[in-house]
Amino acid sequence: MSAEEKIIEVDNLKKSFGENIVLKDISFNVKKSEKVVLIGPSGGGKSTLLRCLNRLEDDYEGKVLFEGENVNGASKEKLRVLRQKMGMVFQQFNLFPHKTVLENITFSPIKLKLEAPKIAVAHAHELLKQVGLSEKAAAYPQSLSGGQQQRVAIARALAMRPEVMLFDEPTSALDPEMVGDVLDVMEGLAKDGMTMIIVTHEMSFAQNIADKVLFMNDGMIADSGTAEYIFKKTNNTRTRAFLSKVM
Repeated sequence: MSAEEKIIEVDNLKKSFGENIVLKDISFNVKKSEKVVLIGPSGGGKSTLLRCLNRLEDDYEGKVLFEGENVNGASKEKLRVLRQKMGMVFQQFNLFPHKTVLENITFSPIKLKLEAPKIAVAHAHELLKQVGLSEKAAAYPQSLSGGQQQRVAIARALAMRPEVMLFDEPTSALDPEMVGDVLDVMEGLAKDGMTMIIVTHEMSFAQNIADKVLFMNDGMIADSGTAEYIFKKTNNTRTRAFLSKVM
């Protein structure tokens, strides 16, 4: 793998909360357009790892490089620029309740002066069409279902025109019947070539979408490989025990 292909490089990442060591010597790379899925039991460090990538979690050891830039050593201004390139979708939707769907999506690009208002609005309408919510531009978040709010949150992240999308269990707070629409949007992004790092408990989705699967357990990458390897061929007893419970 050439250095030019790597968009994210993680080297010997360690993270502790007090005496609790959450991440232990994590190392992996992500190539442009690659879909990397993190699976494993709750408490294994998956969400913390995701948050370290754009330094929402601070004070960690080791290196996180984004396009060759050291995220952990970045100045506030440089970090702001790096974060614009890494869209993030959380478990909770975190939409502004007093703003319409359209205003939620256009708020950051306009406030940060990344786009003129007319361009931001036009782009927002394109994104709403992409996530299947064209008719909801004037609606307020409280009038939407959880699945619809999460799709708006995805559109909001995409409005920053990121190079990488980070998803932290984006369907975990949804009723089961709403999960499919969100996963469909994410599959569409994958087909369009978006680089994605996804924490999920949706194993069928992980099998279908992942170029690389990282199985995390007890703060470590305990197993890794293609979806075919992890789900069908691995001899790792911890991976097999986990999958036997969730599939």
